[in-house]
Parts: sequence; C-alpha cells; structure tokens
Amino acid sequence: MQNENSNKPLLGADNNALIALLSINLVVYALIGFFKVVYYLNSLPLEQFYAQIMQPSILASSPSEFLQQPWTILTYYWVHDGFWVLLTNMIWLVAFGYLLQVQAANKHIFPIYFYAGILAGLSYILLGADVPIMGAQVGVMALAMAVVSLSPQYRLLKNIGKGIPVWILALVYLIIQALSLEHASFALLASYLVAASTGLLYVMLLNKGRDLGKWMHQLLALLNNSLAPKK
Repeated sequence: MQNENSNKPLLGADNNALIALLSINLVVYALIGFFKVVYYLNSLPLEQFYAQIMQPSILASSPSEFLQQPWTILTYYWVHDGFWVLLTNMIWLVAFGYLLQVQAANKHIFPIYFYAGILAGLSYILLGADVPIMGAQVGVMALAMAVVSLSPQYRLLKNIGKGIPVWILALVYLIIQALSLEHASFALLASYLVAASTGLLYVMLLNKGRDLGKWMHQLLALLNNSLAPKK
C-alpha cells in the first residue's frame, strides 16, 4: 500500500473517500434530526419517532429482530443519536482517515470502513446481541488499526522533537474506547475486536497483493462511466 503512486486527494476532489464518509455520516445525522423535528412539531410522541425512524436503521437487539430487518447491517454504522457522539466519532474518523490518505491509501478508506461495519455487526448478532447498537465506532476502530498496521513508526507533529509515533495516537483512541466499553456485553466487546482485526487483516492481505476493495473500485468506475454524459 505504501508504494502506491496515488497522491493524497484534494479536499473537494470527487475521489476523496474521507470527505465522502464524513459527508454521509453528517447527512444521515441531519436527516434524522429533521425527522425528529417534524415529529415534535406534529406533537407525535418521541417513542413513535424511535419506533418508525430509528429502529429500522440501527442494528437489532436480538437475532430474531435482525432477521426481520436485515438491511440494518448496512445502515447502523451511519446512524448517530447524539451530537457529541457524532462529533467524537467524526474527529477520530478525520484523524485516521487523513493518516491513511497521507500514506497514499485513500481508496482503501471506504472498503475498510464498510467491511468493519459488516463483520462487526454480524459478530454482534451471532454472539448474542442484547441492545441495539449504532454509530461509526467500529469503522473508525478498523481505520485506526489499519493506520498502525500500515506504518506504525509514522510520526505526527514532526516539527516537535522527533515527532509522535502514530501508534501512540491509536493507543490513546483504544484506551478511550476501552473506558467507554467498561460495562459492555461480551458480544459488543467481541464486535469491536472483530472491527479492529478487520483493519489489520485488510492491510495484511493488501501487502500480499490481495485488494479486498477492488470490486468496490470497479463498481464505482462502472457507475461513473454509465452516468457520464454521452458524447
């Protein structure tokens, strides 16, 4: 991955995967907030909002519920119900996503995030889900581990002494997450471990020449070509 020739994309470039991920999370949050206001203005109970808007979007609290709404395996890691949770997740997303872009791994940001959400969600359901879950945490966890696996000695703030190794930033993030999961169930803890392992495994396979995100890149290219104006 480190030997790729692609440069870090510009902020507004169409191929900026980090901006795309950030935008999707923010747009989804804004839409949920809009619907919440609509329910409030129409004097509808908050419970109805959660039952009709939130519940069909977040990962179910049991395997049986998941079978009734399996699409949530694709939606739960875009949904946030709280500004501070969203803000924290987006700060870490930008931090680790930017570091991957610096290491010429922009096109791998979305696949890592996507695979982590799928695998972590499935493991949570299979190991005995007990409460609904949502948020970008599992995707960010995978990106953090991908950064460390890619270049553990890469240094931040190089103008300050010898700089700070990127693994220290990842360690700080892991400690914060561990504290937030102090009373979490085994299934939830396992899902985070699966997400972290996904980031590590993705980079390991990529270094061996196996790009798990190749089909996504090809699909995106196909869509772009099909939607491009005909000359």
